[in-house]
Amino acid sequence: MSVSSNRVIIRDAQLVGEKHLSTLIVQDGIIESVVPASGAPLESEADSAAMIIDAAGQLAVSGMTDLYARLREPGFTRKGSIAHETKAALSAGFTRVLCAPDTNPAIDNVATVELVRHRAEAGHGAQVLPMAALTMGLQGEQLSELATLQAAGCPVAGQADHPIGSPTVLFSAMEYAASFNMPLFLCARDALLGAGGCAHTGAIATRLGLPGIPVAAETVALAQMLELCRETGCRLHISRISSARAVEMIATAKQQALPVTCDVGLHHLFFIDEHLAGYDSSFHSAVPFRSQNDREALRQGVCNGVIDAICTDHAPHDLDASLAPFPSTEAGLAAYQWAIPLIMQLPEILQLPLKQVFDKLGDAPRRILDGSTSSGLSTGEQADFFLLSPELPIEQNFDKSTLAGMNHPLNTHSADSLGLAQLQGKVTHVLTRNRVHSTHATH
Repeated sequence: MSVSSNRVIIRDAQLVGEKHLSTLIVQDGIIESVVPASGAPLESEADSAAMIIDAAGQLAVSGMTDLYARLREPGFTRKGSIAHETKAALSAGFTRVLCAPDTNPAIDNVATVELVRHRAEAGHGAQVLPMAALTMGLQGEQLSELATLQAAGCPVAGQADHPIGSPTVLFSAMEYAASFNMPLFLCARDALLGAGGCAHTGAIATRLGLPGIPVAAETVALAQMLELCRETGCRLHISRISSARAVEMIATAKQQALPVTCDVGLHHLFFIDEHLAGYDSSFHSAVPFRSQNDREALRQGVCNGVIDAICTDHAPHDLDASLAPFPSTEAGLAAYQWAIPLIMQLPEILQLPLKQVFDKLGDAPRRILDGSTSSGLSTGEQADFFLLSPELPIEQNFDKSTLAGMNHPLNTHSADSLGLAQLQGKVTHVLTRNRVHSTHATH
């Protein structure tokens, strides 16, 4: 349910990282005050018409920004739609979503940008930020009109999961983007190494007879990107890194003051190639799950700041996408349904305070996109936050695993069998863009 209310009063909410409860008052979409609940002023006559939300100790968390999600529209509506996926994002606490450009047609023209933005506005879900296709049709040959696409509303450009085979084209793209300070979001994947692969090159892929994607497919491409970044001064964001070696290379680049940031997919902090045993297509990811050592390096990279942010890499599919031998199934996990229960396990796994975990999903993505320091939870700011019941147990329902958008291991495997702790945590309300959303199941 989504409603507009001029005045909203939230009682007894706990801001992440604070021990006391607070009362938050939002007027016309702007946070009017955040005060300790014990010292909150008595409600005035003007408050009689306000929407009152009793948080009862729930956490108030800054709205998260997802740096990579496939919304499947236009072109792939059998898998999902902008309206559905943005509502699912909102239900997971994501108030902004960076939409991957691999739609059909690709986001390489103003008409497609306007279509995506119009459908997003009509859907009343999370705000959608379209990612411009770096090259026309994502073919890796002719550059898109990036300046025009930026003016139309694309804050960044990228190639989705389509590598650029020509260093000349990539160099030109970086020079072009640097000329008007447009960040490039690129996945480090060589165009030839591991082409046609579907699993991390290692003992598991060998045993299962699956075509592999070696770590070198990531590091060779990454080395080229970093060197061209050094030459052009382009703002470069490496999307969804997967290996220990990539973490080392980015750490070195940052030490050399290159304008580089990076993120990791949420699921790469949990799953490894061993989960593919039995040819389970629910673990088929475009960026492959690698070894246990790689997973440990990714976790350490999040903790020490080499990895700036965490994205969901959301990729909903219909049932037909998994009805084939493993190499022929379509890669990707539908992330939003299980995002919060997984995020709530990260403090224990990473040994980080919950606030620092949420910073990797909220503050850091905002800084990467536009340098914003707004939290959405401070007096005078546009309200952009959600209420979270952190300890509410979440039950798994395996009866829905055949529906579109349910392609996720937790829809077919118990949490315990995947080495996860009890699933818990649910978003109940989201306040963003002068609306109050009461969340509910999206499937």
